[in-house]
Amino acid sequence: DESLCRIAHFEAGRMTPERPTSINRFFAVLKNPSFSQLGVLWRKLRSALTFIPIHSLVLIYRTLSMADVTLHLYLIPNDHSLKKAIEEEETTWKSTHVPKPPQTNPLYFGSRYQVSGLENLEITPAQLDFCYWSPGEQQSFVEIYTREMKKEIQLKVKGQEDGSLVWETLVRPGDVQQHNAGLVSPLGAAFVEKHRLQLRDRMGLLDSMLARFRDAQLLNSEEEEEVKSHQTSKRRNDALLQLVERKGIRAQEKLYQILRETDPCLVEDLEASQ
Repeated sequence: DESLCRIAHFEAGRMTPERPTSINRFFAVLKNPSFSQLGVLWRKLRSALTFIPIHSLVLIYRTLSMADVTLHLYLIPNDHSLKKAIEEEETTWKSTHVPKPPQTNPLYFGSRYQVSGLENLEITPAQLDFCYWSPGEQQSFVEIYTREMKKEIQLKVKGQEDGSLVWETLVRPGDVQQHNAGLVSPLGAAFVEKHRLQLRDRMGLLDSMLARFRDAQLLNSEEEEEVKSHQTSKRRNDALLQLVERKGIRAQEKLYQILRETDPCLVEDLEASQ
C-alpha cells in the first residue's frame, strides 16, 4: 500500500516521518528536502524500531458532549495523518482542541508513559504505551475528568521506567471554557463566518499573522509550513481560515483581534458592509 510509505528524516539521532511527493516502482521522491540523511521506511516496520528516538506530540481535546470537564490526551508520533485522523474523530464527539505546546522529548516505541496531575483529577488509564496505530485505526488516549475547574491544572507525562519528564503543561480554566454557540455567537467567530470569502480574497500580512498565532500557542511549526506551502495568497489565506475554523471559537476570536490590529481598515470596511 503506497499510502503507508514515509521518508524517514534522521537528525541528531531523532527521526521524523515525511510523506513522499510521489512513489515510483524503484524509488520514492521527496521534493525540496531540508535534510540530508534519507531512508524510506514503511509504517509497519516503525513500531519495531525501539532503539530510535521519535519526534512525538501530545494533543489535548475537551469533549463537550460529556459531563463536566472531560479531556482526551493523545501521545502520538509526529505524523500529520495521525493528527488529522484524531481531529476528525474528535469532531464527531463535538470536541474542541485545547492548544498547548505539543512537542515532547524524544520517545521510544514500546515504552510506557504515565500521565499525572492534581489529586482531584480522574485519569483513565494512567499509562499509555507509545506505539503506532495507522490513521484508520482507533487512536489510544487518556481520559482526564474533573467535576469543576476553578483553577489551573498541571499535566505531566513521564517515562514509567525511569520517571523522566517528557512533557508538561498548564491547562487553565479559560483554555477549556465552553461557549454556548447555540445562543450567542462570539463577535470574532461571527465575523469570520460571515466574511469568509472576503477575508480569503483580501487578507494580507500573512507572515505577521502567523507569528501572532504562534506566539499565542494556537499554531505549531508544521501547521505554519502547511499554510505557507500554497502557491497563491488566496490559497494561503484559505488554508489559514480552514485551520482557524478547525481550531474553534478561540482561534476565530484571535484572528479577529489580529485583523483589528494589523488591518483595521479591512475590518471596518467589512463591518460597514453588514
